[in-house]
Amino acid sequence: MSTTNPHQPQPTEDTTNTNPLLLPEILWQIGPHLDQQHIAHCVLVCKTWNTTLTPFLFQRVALPKRKLLPSGKYGTRPMITAIQRNGVHIRHLVCSPDSNTILRQITPQCTAVETLILGKITPEVLPILRRCRNTLTRLEMTPNPHSNSTTTLTQTYQRSLSVLGYSQVLPRSETTALLDAILDLAHLDHLVLDYLGLRDPAQVLSFFDYCKRLSTLELHNNAVLVQAPHDMEFSCLRSLSLIDSSMQLADQMMLFLQCPSLDHVTWRRDGATIPIQALSRTWSSGLRPLKLLDIANVKVPDEGLAEALTHFPRLEQFIARDTLFGHLAKQAIVDAMRSTLEVLDLVDCPAATSEVVTEIMSLCWSLKSVSADSLRVLDVLENKWVCGDLEELRVVFIGPSMMSKVATQLAIYNRIATLKRLRLLSLGRYGSTSRWSVRSILDLSLNRGLGLLAPLTELREFDFCQMYHNIGIEEVKFMLKSWPKLEVMHGILSADKDRTAFMESYMQHVRPGVRVKHNLKYQRASGRD
Repeated sequence: MSTTNPHQPQPTEDTTNTNPLLLPEILWQIGPHLDQQHIAHCVLVCKTWNTTLTPFLFQRVALPKRKLLPSGKYGTRPMITAIQRNGVHIRHLVCSPDSNTILRQITPQCTAVETLILGKITPEVLPILRRCRNTLTRLEMTPNPHSNSTTTLTQTYQRSLSVLGYSQVLPRSETTALLDAILDLAHLDHLVLDYLGLRDPAQVLSFFDYCKRLSTLELHNNAVLVQAPHDMEFSCLRSLSLIDSSMQLADQMMLFLQCPSLDHVTWRRDGATIPIQALSRTWSSGLRPLKLLDIANVKVPDEGLAEALTHFPRLEQFIARDTLFGHLAKQAIVDAMRSTLEVLDLVDCPAATSEVVTEIMSLCWSLKSVSADSLRVLDVLENKWVCGDLEELRVVFIGPSMMSKVATQLAIYNRIATLKRLRLLSLGRYGSTSRWSVRSILDLSLNRGLGLLAPLTELREFDFCQMYHNIGIEEVKFMLKSWPKLEVMHGILSADKDRTAFMESYMQHVRPGVRVKHNLKYQRASGRD
């Protein structure tokens, strides 16, 4: 017979022994620090984890290209349903050029998107711009220039645009609708535009008046076709990028002069000569010191680059890919910014020889990222690198060498192994845009010294594109074991497709998170010796 008093409160469920990792409030603190790949595994652990962590899984969504979707009548239905069900959690949405149809179906549920990246500008993007007008802070509208035209234009309209030199722009009606939607975004801070075709004076005035509130503005190609009003000042802009803009060169220069607070400047005009020397004096006297300068693909003489660089002693990032960078510019960097420069990109610069790059690496101790075409073994071994905190290295090591091939590779691997903070190591030509290639002196085999790179425990990305290498299953095992943070490998593992499939399946079994990205243009891999 029970003696329990019925009026006495019954004991509640004991939670003193509950695992902290089952408490939603703890999981909510952990979720923001996990990437999507880890969250995708976590939601399969238990119901509590699934319910709590699923919102974090859908915070960043990339809609795939149509040709990558499974075929069949119901091929995309589960994916669309899942996105619709969790659309309220989406904060970062990326749309490929062929995914605007899917975007139209999920728009009603996407009410809190903060970052929207569009690969194709069509009227189908208008609903989501209007629905998220109070949440969007970052908008990028940059269609692929090699894709089909964004809109079907009449022949007369296309002919008139060709006469004016504008190859791809939107019709006026669509331009007006998109511009009105953009101007209605209340909290936008970062804007990237391409092919919008703003040309009406009233539209241009409204657009640039809106840009006064932005901190980042990036205009590509035919985004804006006429000059900005010269009496405006963009005091809030911190970053301005003009990439192959259709505006007149003088108008582009004037736009830079109207931004006194710039600290990030990108000015690219393929094959053209830009007056970087004249603007450097203005930027150096601005309200903020210039920290990033990107002038890739322009043809400024070496002496002009040297003169401009002397005005930027606090420059941290310098992108001079495919320019005339040479000895004079090198000396300006060594003299003025050896303690501040962190990122240097000299890929496809004919005058940036191995001696030039090696001297910079031996004198600039603040470097964290270096990209160049090639380094000769003789130059590398004769100079000591002082940039011990380097995190990214993109270079091809080439001969000649006074030592044997094995001794040369051992020396190079030993030099790379001193860079223990490397997160990205590129020994191929993945980042180059040129059509020529050089043969690396390294063959990436364990019996030639690859094992010396075991100290690179922070490595996350490894590139061996366009290399004649000897990577086999033992080398793959070494990489997976010695580089615990490895996420991406660029290149073809073997010329034998069966061998490649075997090694990739082994990697997926041992480390499912490691991705292998093939460079389909240059499939080079030597057989085993």
